[in-house]
Amino acid sequence: MRIRTSKRPVPAVVVGGSLNALGVVRSLSRGGVPVVLLETTRQCPAAWSRHCAFVRVRSLWGAELINALELLAANLGCRPALILTRDESVVTVSAERRRIEPLYCIDLPSTEMVDALADKAAFDALAVQEGFPVPRSRTLSGNADCDRLGDLEPPIVLKPADKTLVLAGIVERTVRADTVAQARAAAARMLIHAPSLIAQEWVEGPDTEILFTLFACDHEGNLIGIFPGRKLVCSPPSVGTTAVCAQAPDVAEELYRHTRHLIERVGYRGLGSLEFKRDIRSGRLLIIEPTVGRTDWQEEIATLCGVNLPLLAYHAALGAPPPAGDVTCSAPCAWRSERQFEVPRSLVASGTRVIDGYFRWSDPLPAAYYYGYERLVLRAWHRAMRLTHRAFPHL
Repeated sequence: MRIRTSKRPVPAVVVGGSLNALGVVRSLSRGGVPVVLLETTRQCPAAWSRHCAFVRVRSLWGAELINALELLAANLGCRPALILTRDESVVTVSAERRRIEPLYCIDLPSTEMVDALADKAAFDALAVQEGFPVPRSRTLSGNADCDRLGDLEPPIVLKPADKTLVLAGIVERTVRADTVAQARAAAARMLIHAPSLIAQEWVEGPDTEILFTLFACDHEGNLIGIFPGRKLVCSPPSVGTTAVCAQAPDVAEELYRHTRHLIERVGYRGLGSLEFKRDIRSGRLLIIEPTVGRTDWQEEIATLCGVNLPLLAYHAALGAPPPAGDVTCSAPCAWRSERQFEVPRSLVASGTRVIDGYFRWSDPLPAAYYYGYERLVLRAWHRAMRLTHRAFPHL
C-alpha cells in the first residue's frame, strides 16, 4: 500500500501499538500530524484509533524492523519523524542508526549512551560514576556473584539487567526478597534465563512516593519539555506498572533538578523519562530507572496536562519551531490505564477529572477493542479453553 503524503505536514511513524502508543498517536493528532502506526497485528489498541494509518510489519525489532522501515520510507516519499514506544525497537534502531537516520528524523542519545541507559547494570555503574542518586546495588553475572547479595540490606529487589528479556516473557520483571537467603534463591532461578541481574536495596515507601519525569530534548541536548508526575496506584502494587498517575507540582523543582543533571551529564537527545522513589526513612529521592529513546507507558498524562512531549519531539526532530501552546485541561486530571482502577480521591485535588487511557468519545474504537475484545471475548475464550483442557486432558 502506498500512503499519500504529498501535502504537509510531514508524517510521524510510530512503532508499536500498545496503550503507550495510543497516547502518542492522540498527542500527535492534536498538532494535526498524520501518523503511520507500525505493528505486527491489528489486535492492539492503537491500531484502532481514527488518528493513524495502520501498517502491518513482521517484527518490531531486529533486521525485519529495519527492512520494514526502509520500505515504508520509500513508499512515503519523504523523511518522516520516527517515534519509538518499545525498548526492543530502541535497541534495534540505535544499533542501525546509519541506515535509519538518512531516512527518518529521530533524536537519540549516542549509541554508547543508549546502551548504558537501557541496561540496568550499566546504568548503575554510570550512576555511581556520575554521582546520580540511586539505591545501593550489586550486579550479578553468575551464581558465583550471589555471595555479593550479603553486602545489601534486605529487603532486596532483583531485576534482569536487560529489559527486553522481560518483554519477551523470558524472565520475571521484578522480584522482591525479604531475606538474603530468599534473594539468593531468586537470583539463582533468574540467572538461568538472564545473563546478568541488578540487585538493589528496597526503597522504603508507599507507591505514592514513586515519582517520575517525562521529558524531551532536541538534537543539541536542550531540554524542550518536561513534566513531573506521581504514581498513585501500581499494578501489581509496589513492583508493577503505572495504573493511576497525576501531575506532581509539589515536587517539580526537585525532580527537575535531578533530571537536568542527568540530561547534561549524558548529553541526552530525544524522548525519555526517569522514575524516582523517595525513601521515607531518609527522605532521599532516588532514581529507580531511566527510560531511553522512547515514550513511557503513562506518556499521555503530560499531554492531558498541557505538555505535549511527542509533538514537541516531532517538531524538534524535523528542525521546526515548537508548536503553539497546547490546550491545558481546565481542571486537574488523573490518568488511569484502565477503568478497573480506582483513583484515591484523598490523594488528588478536589474536582480532578479521571481520564481513561483507552476511552475517548472522539476516538472510541480503541476502548471498544480493548474492553470488548481483549477484556471480555478473549478472556472468556481462554477461560473456556482451560476448562475444556481440565475436563478432557487427553484431547
